[in-house]
Amino acid sequence: MQNLAGVSTQSAKTPAAEGHGTRQRLIEAAQAEFGERGIEAATTRGIAERAGCNEVTLFRHFESKQKLLAAVVQETSGVFLAECECHGTLSGDPRKDLLRFARIYNDAIERCEGMMRALIGEGRRRPTLVKELIGDVLEPFHRSIANYLDRCKKDGIVRRRLDGMAFAEIFTSSLMGGLLRRSSGLSKLDRDAWIRETVNLLVRGISP
Repeated sequence: MQNLAGVSTQSAKTPAAEGHGTRQRLIEAAQAEFGERGIEAATTRGIAERAGCNEVTLFRHFESKQKLLAAVVQETSGVFLAECECHGTLSGDPRKDLLRFARIYNDAIERCEGMMRALIGEGRRRPTLVKELIGDVLEPFHRSIANYLDRCKKDGIVRRRLDGMAFAEIFTSSLMGGLLRRSSGLSKLDRDAWIRETVNLLVRGISP
């Protein structure tokens, strides 16, 4: 009886586990499809084929392309937030610390590049989704940079009248622009050079 109970429990769990695996495959397939083809051109059939299932299965999990897109945005936002967590102590040297912030942010946008490109392209038609993935998700990271700069102002190592949130927005915009230019073949600077020069230029601008 114990053996039968064990088999029964295992069998009961299998469909749920398989369902979760299929759902995750669909989300990952949709990320790839939206990133490569854009949101409007991407099809549920193409997404289902990438995930190794049929459209009926896709609609059973998400009901519509719009709901699948919302799930993808939520998943991408979660990845971005996890990547942007800045653990550990900072040195108090703006050049070193902003270089660290820059590398953390660059790693995050590289992980999410496809969806970010897709949403930037659809910005006028889907401003809410763009704000959710790019605007709202960036807010905590911008706030971390601004709080760091406030501490630096108290120590007299950056300009006292510096607007920390404005700096953070310009800082991340330069890094995102660098990624888009490099991946489009429009920049002669590689990843490390773009990050280094962005930090160098902006640190000189905020010095007392």
